[in-house]
Amino acid sequence: MAIEVIVNDTSCLIDLQKGGLLTTALRLPFRFIVALPLITAELHSFDDNDWSNLHKRGLHVVDLDANQVERAFTLKSLFPGLSAYDCFSLALAESIKNAVLLTGDQQLRARAIALGVEVHGVLWIADEIEKAALLPFAELAEALARLEADPLVFLPAREVRNRIEHLRRLARRR
Repeated sequence: MAIEVIVNDTSCLIDLQKGGLLTTALRLPFRFIVALPLITAELHSFDDNDWSNLHKRGLHVVDLDANQVERAFTLKSLFPGLSAYDCFSLALAESIKNAVLLTGDQQLRARAIALGVEVHGVLWIADEIEKAALLPFAELAEALARLEADPLVFLPAREVRNRIEHLRRLARRR
């Protein structure tokens, strides 16, 4: 499947912002979207200026249609462990051809995969940034190091450490 759309969950947007990677990620060749309910309820760390800047850079806020909202409520009843906002993101990703759900939430990830939705996270975005050469290796390593050091960011420690070391090796070769 050729990925065309990235549906963003709250956790990844926050983590990408913390690492200083969000605006760089928006330069990748995908259409980045987020469900409107997440904006109003879960993304309080982003102010109006942030949203304006992110929109100018390509992050689109999508208001779910009636079918997507209905699907979200069905998902919530099927998977009570997911939040309503998780279900909005999942319903949006399900409804768009060639969409990927970007999330760090393990329960949401598992449910999405079970439903046939492709799922990736922050480390995949970092890999895509590396492949597209959107940042120097040393800068990308430092961004990942910021995420690694943040106690509120939950990424697989070994995978993060391996990527940081890989990027630092590449930076030394240049």
